[in-house]
Amino acid sequence: MNTTQTYVKMPVIGKVQHGEKLITDDGKQRTVDYGYFIAKIQEANMQQYLDKFNTLIKGSKSIDIQFLDDNPLSVRQERANQSGTVCYCMEGQSKGKQKIKNLWQDIECKSDCTYLQKDTYGKSPCKRIAWLKFLIPQIALDRIWLMKITGQEAIDNLQSYISFQYLQGNSLKNNIYTIFLTQKEQIDSLGKIHNNYVLDIIQKSDFISHPPISNNSQDPQKPIINNDKTPTNTTQKTSKQSNSSKEKQSQGTTTTTKSSSTPVKKEEKKETTSQKSASKKETTSKPKSSNQKKAEESNQETTSEYDNCYVLLSTSTEKIQNKEYFVAEFVDMQDKTLKVAIHPNFVTELSECELGTVVKLDIQEVQQTNFAVGLEFVEKHTKKVAA
Repeated sequence: MNTTQTYVKMPVIGKVQHGEKLITDDGKQRTVDYGYFIAKIQEANMQQYLDKFNTLIKGSKSIDIQFLDDNPLSVRQERANQSGTVCYCMEGQSKGKQKIKNLWQDIECKSDCTYLQKDTYGKSPCKRIAWLKFLIPQIALDRIWLMKITGQEAIDNLQSYISFQYLQGNSLKNNIYTIFLTQKEQIDSLGKIHNNYVLDIIQKSDFISHPPISNNSQDPQKPIINNDKTPTNTTQKTSKQSNSSKEKQSQGTTTTTKSSSTPVKKEEKKETTSQKSASKKETTSKPKSSNQKKAEESNQETTSEYDNCYVLLSTSTEKIQNKEYFVAEFVDMQDKTLKVAIHPNFVTELSECELGTVVKLDIQEVQQTNFAVGLEFVEKHTKKVAA
């Protein structure tokens, strides 16, 4: 199937991406991955859709989408130069197209093609890319969005998910899916480790109950390329000023001490007298035992430690929204009970715990159901297994 013809026939709003190419101050091109979704349009009359995207979605790591058919992903080998694409072949086919003197001509695509061979850095001029076409129901149902995908792991994620749906006999149409970004460590052809954002897909209902856990707690921000060194100099000046002020303060303190040396001695005598009277009072009053001190400290620690905590009452497996979930019943510090569907990452560990286990929960309510997307053990009671 010719993907170019498919795209031309459909009304397109624009492209969704999570990175872009920027020109640095020295004129070089640099690709930046933001770690969240942005959108681009090519026609000015699509500005209203872009404004809506920027209001509802821009800056988010996930988007709810809908497919028009069961073939939303097109994968092909593609070679490009400064003028654009010059050769491509759809994955799984042996015949491709090559641009010769601005005319597209048929060409045989073989595995021994010169452009498919990798160099010493593990790269080849012909690369595997993919295009994903989809609707964003929040924005419009009569125009589609496109996403160009160059990350090989992201392409594999989408292909394997779609293939699995085919295997199960499921249709991709009329379902809401969530595409999302997760940060992963990847090793390039030179052995360097990079933290990249990888695209993945899941059905929306599963995404709500099983949200991805990011490897990086820092929120990504759009980088600003600026060679101005003023902030650094300002910081240095500030530190010098603070150091000089500290020196002045220390000098002032030293001078004051010298000029009032005699009164200080008198004050020291007074303090000695007061210390003696205080020591007498201490001897007359009963000192607190070490056990009493430990009890008071433990009470203070317990009060702060158990704030916003939940105590485990029971666990079971229940059907929620036609799917089976591991459900736990808890009671909070105000003696209110609640049932929570547990994230799969915590099921194994929690299932080994018994009544009385204390946890902290990050709860999200979806369609009147509580889902625990985060769980931290405060006091763990493991079930005793008979020998």
